[in-house]
Amino acid sequence: MNNSSSAKRDVERRKLRKITEFSLGIPILAICLLVSPLLNGFTSNIDKANFSSVIFYIFGAWGIFIILAIIMARLLTNGVDED
Repeated sequence: MNNSSSAKRDVERRKLRKITEFSLGIPILAICLLVSPLLNGFTSNIDKANFSSVIFYIFGAWGIFIILAIIMARLLTNGVDED
């Protein structure tokens, strides 16, 4: 009986650790995706740059990262509440 509860606790800890590791990767992904169009906007020719699509891309990616942060916060708080 003690062995099965220990195994279940270990599975829950691994699950929480995976969620935590994924949540640490979100800011790195955000930096990579948001810096690229900004650098491209400053280095490309003004005639070639389509600033409206760059703005939509930046705010769209920003919104997606906000949604991911909310989901990750809920998953992490649920994992802590269970302990």
